[in-house]
Order: sequence, then structure tokens, then C-alpha cells
Amino acid sequence: MNEHNLVILYSGGLESRFLLELAIKLNYNPYCVLIDYGQKHIKELDVAEIVCTKLNVMYEIIKIDWSIKSALTSAHNSDGEDIYKGVSHWYVPARNLIFVSIAAAIAESHGIDTIWFGASYDDRLNLFPDCYQEWVVSMNELLEKTMSTKIQLLAPLCGMSKHLIEQVIEKTNIDLKEVWSGYRTE
Repeated sequence: MNEHNLVILYSGGLESRFLLELAIKLNYNPYCVLIDYGQKHIKELDVAEIVCTKLNVMYEIIKIDWSIKSALTSAHNSDGEDIYKGVSHWYVPARNLIFVSIAAAIAESHGIDTIWFGASYDDRLNLFPDCYQEWVVSMNELLEKTMSTKIQLLAPLCGMSKHLIEQVIEKTNIDLKEVWSGYRTE
């Protein structure tokens, strides 16, 4: 098998599943990074692991033990009120900053120069500041200053709405049983 040439931050959600499919169709040999950060719906990582195994894609699960309060983590605000003002109810402070740092370290250690993550246009509309295109640009500037080799962060879906991604997925062979979102309320 070819050497890995792409790191994907793979959550098991719709966007990251689409990115994995896109990478394979474009003949990348991805290395997926799955991160267990204490999310309530750990099933998303179970689904991601099943998909990686099924597709014979190398992956690594990184566990972060932290007590960051968020509606997505077990350390959530129990009174149901939004914890952070001006951002999504589902916002986790510095989540993508930490995830990209981990992915960059893995990428550099494996000699990979590109990282993809699944930010979409809806993430901007839903006020996730660490998914904005400007954030991606800033992260690339930071990576340029902090890594020993050039590593680029790309968010190929940044201009696509979730609805458009769903429409494209309908035209692929992706089984929606291979997708799980931590944002579900079930």
C-alpha cells in the first residue's frame, strides 16, 4: 500500500465521512485521526472506527482527558443554559485548535504535509468560530511558524452547506449508517 499522504480529522459525522470518501476517490491514502475528548455521544467514534476498518484506512484514536464544559461533553452545564456567549450552544472551547495541533504533530511525524477537517458553511452560520475560513487561514500561518516542515490545513467543505453535502452523499455509495453526529439530541 502507498505511503500515507493526507491526515483527516475524522469524527464519524457527515462532513468527515464525506471527506474520507472524497480523499479515497482522489487517490489519497489517508491516515485518520479520531479524537475521544469526552464527548457524550462516543458512538460517533465507534462508527468512525468501523468505517476505517471496513475501508482499510489506517487510523489512530487519541484520548484527551479534560474537563472542558460544553453541551457536547460530559462536563456540560447542567442547568441547560448556554455556557459561552456569542457562539453555538454546542461550542467546545479551543477544540479544533487542539485537534489541529494533534493532527499536525502526527502529520509531521509521518512525513505528511496536508491535513483536512470537515468544517462546512453551516458551521459559520451556526457560530463555530474555529470553523471559519479566516480561522483556517490563521491556523496555516501558525503552522508555518511552528512546524519544522510545511504542513497545510485545508477545510475543503468550508463553502458547502450541510444540505448540499447531504445531496452529494446521496449520489455516492456512502451508507448513512456509516455516519453519526454528536450533535444529535437522542
